[in-house]
Amino acid sequence: MTTDDWPSLELPERLGVVAHGPALLAQAPDIAAGLRCVWARPEGLLLPVVVQARGVHADAASRQTFGGSDPVHPDGDAADVFGSAVRVVARAGDREVELDSAHGTASAGDDDFTAEAAYWLPGVPDDGLLHLTVAWPEAGLPETTTTLRLEGLHDLETRALRLLG
Repeated sequence: MTTDDWPSLELPERLGVVAHGPALLAQAPDIAAGLRCVWARPEGLLLPVVVQARGVHADAASRQTFGGSDPVHPDGDAADVFGSAVRVVARAGDREVELDSAHGTASAGDDDFTAEAAYWLPGVPDDGLLHLTVAWPEAGLPETTTTLRLEGLHDLETRALRLLG
C-alpha cells in the first residue's frame, strides 16, 4: 500500500464533475462517517468526508484529534486541523492507497464532535468502481468498506468546468 500526497495547493484549473452523491461510509451507535460527494477531475478524485459523534465517542474523537488541549473555543469557531485519526483507504482497480487528508476542520462541544476533511486520490478508476474503507476504532467507528459506482467519468477533460476560462 502506498500513500499519495495531495497535489500542490495551487488554484485548481477545473472545478470537477460530481461522480457520486452522498453516501454513508461507516456507522456505529453515536458515531458515523459519510461522504458528501465524489468530485472527479481529469487528475483524480476529491473526496470530502465528514465524521460526527456523540457522547463517549465524541469524547474519544476529541481526545484523538485535539490531544490534551481544550477544543471548545469561546467564540464557537472550529479548530483548524489537517484531518484526524480517521483512516481512509481507497482501492480502484489493482491499486490500494491509504489517503492523507488535505485539509479539514474539527469542532467539539460537551457532548458532540464534528470533523470534515478532504481526501485526494490521484487518477480516475477505469471501471468506475471505487472501494472506500473507513475506520476509527479508537473513537468507536468500525472498519467498513463501501463500494461506489462512479458515473460520468468519460471526457472529464472537456466536461470539468475551468475556473478561469
